[in-house]
Amino acid sequence: YLELIGGRQPDFGLVASTPTSTTGVTAREAWRPQPRPAPLPPRITDAEVEAHAELVEKLGDQALWRRFD
Repeated sequence: YLELIGGRQPDFGLVASTPTSTTGVTAREAWRPQPRPAPLPPRITDAEVEAHAELVEKLGDQALWRRFD
């Protein structure tokens, strides 16, 4: 959108090159993901787990999910 209205990528961060700091390390190289201090709680309920297990049971022994049990 910005390119179409004549703005040459102002403030949107669409630039292909990554600026370097005074240490010569780019911002992309300096950032590293950190592990979570505690795992997130499951977003699936016990009822959903049971429903899925029943579905897989109905699919039979050749179901893809059986390969990963």
